[in-house]
Amino acid sequence: MRQLFPHLVVLLLISGCADLQVRPEQEPLEPPASSKEALTMADNLAQAGRWSEATGVLEAAEREYPDDAAVARHRQTMLERWQRRERELEDQIMVGDAENRKHRISVLEQMSIAEPDNLLVTSRRIYWKEVMEGDLEPLVNCGEYHVNTNTPLARRCFRLASGIHATPAVEERLAAVSEQLRLSEQAAAERRLVAEKKERQRKAKLLLDEAKTAIESREYREALDILQKVEELQPENSEVTGLQEAAMSMLSPQVEALVKLGDHLYLDEQLTAAVATWQAALILRPEDEAIMARVDRANTVLNRLDALRRQQNPEPQHAEPQPAQ
Repeated sequence: MRQLFPHLVVLLLISGCADLQVRPEQEPLEPPASSKEALTMADNLAQAGRWSEATGVLEAAEREYPDDAAVARHRQTMLERWQRRERELEDQIMVGDAENRKHRISVLEQMSIAEPDNLLVTSRRIYWKEVMEGDLEPLVNCGEYHVNTNTPLARRCFRLASGIHATPAVEERLAAVSEQLRLSEQAAAERRLVAEKKERQRKAKLLLDEAKTAIESREYREALDILQKVEELQPENSEVTGLQEAAMSMLSPQVEALVKLGDHLYLDEQLTAAVATWQAALILRPEDEAIMARVDRANTVLNRLDALRRQQNPEPQHAEPQPAQ
């Protein structure tokens, strides 16, 4: 076994070097033409995760433009941003490892229940619990560090740390993290409500403009349908009520004319035409119970007339074919 160890190390080193060789090379960067362009280039590189190149561009720009204070400030800000990002990435790795250990302990506990006399399983479970206890301080630090900047990561750290036996001092720190998480989540919920309200206002304004255009085009029914959507978004919007009243006042003469025409057709015993005319009126005023009653009454008469016709002219019965002799 000892003889194999050096060979294993060599193989690992070779594989690591091979991995380095296959990494794609980044395209060379064009030197920025101005300090402003250098700042933009650095921001783009940082956005792409190429932090080392971003700081390199700013360092070169600082040498090229030593009198430009904005470059120096940006470089310092960039370094601080990278430090925060590096800490975040490292903590993500740490938390992922801790979550894996927690899962491993859970599985080992199940195995211990299944085989309580298995000393190997018991020793492994005890070992990983001790390792997990060693994660307590890094997890608490993680929660404290990210509680205001990366709430999901801070909550993962907090949940893991809360499952580990801690001293009263650590429990106090965890309680502070928990309170900060609660306040952060409350603030996030309030921001979401504000954003949703702004989005409703934006949609309502667009719909109001559409409704006004429909009224100008004498499409009063369409305008009322649009205004109904606005009312659902903003029940307290007084402008909606005014536009609805205006559209209804323009629509009423058309509805009344159709109702009168339907009444005339009904009295003239043109029932089908009367129903079609009243249904046209219902399209303009869907909730009008008086018009719906007219339609129901006419349909009842039409159904009775149809039943009488069938009684007077029954359909001939078809004789069943006789089997061949």
